Amino acid sequence: MKISFQKQKIDTLPELLFCWRLQITTDFPSSITDIFIPELFFDFFWLQEGEICYRDAKQQQDITSPRQSLKTLHTHRLDLVLKAPLALYGARFSLPFAELFWQKEMPTNTFLEQDWISEPIRELNDFARQITHAIQTRRVKKTISPMLHPTLAETDWLAAYSPRHKRRLYKSVFGLSKKEIQAIQNIHLFLGQTCDFGAQMPRIIEYVNDNSFYDQPHLNNAFKKMTGLAPLAYFEANSILQDNLMAASYNELPSKDDRMWI
Repeated sequence: MKISFQKQKIDTLPELLFCWRLQITTDFPSSITDIFIPELFFDFFWLQEGEICYRDAKQQQDITSPRQSLKTLHTHRLDLVLKAPLALYGARFSLPFAELFWQKEMPTNTFLEQDWISEPIRELNDFARQITHAIQTRRVKKTISPMLHPTLAETDWLAAYSPRHKRRLYKSVFGLSKKEIQAIQNIHLFLGQTCDFGAQMPRIIEYVNDNSFYDQPHLNNAFKKMTGLAPLAYFEANSILQDNLMAASYNELPSKDDRMWI
């Protein structure tokens, strides 16, 4: 099995971090189990070759993903089955994309079927061009001003509203509550730290951020509630797609002090 991952940074759309292509080459048809934990990113997938099935923690059967789909924000782990040989293109959007998405309500925990790619794709440049055009011609401002700063702190405009109205805005724009967004943020604050889990007896407590988790049991419980796995079990699990996307995302985000999950 041969795996390759390419990415292309996009400068014309602030909400579009990068486009990418994942290729898995196999001598014979193969099914690869992959996990995908909640993130504060929206991902557009376009399947050129192969198939992706998914099952979340609340479903009892595998669901085949549409050839073109937008993965919305999830509150629990997805279990993916990548059917190779696979050629998968994608576009990763930051959280502010939700404020420009043209659908009235943003659902959560789903793959929305889309129709953004209409011309033949030969390389990543072709894909990036079509994605950029699709977003530029469709996006609509849902709010009069951005809701959140890059640090996820509320802007003055949003903070001025009543708690009830803010709850409605969070749910309609992002699909999640403020509390759910913060829970995902805290998990990725932990994952974003430089941790050496290769030691024979790693001590996770050394890497617990006091602003997010007050002790190791708090971290373990929060992590398992969201991902279904203890932290060490997560690092041992197979994650081809998300590992590549996480690595690329960490490199594209601003400095550590400005990252969206801090």
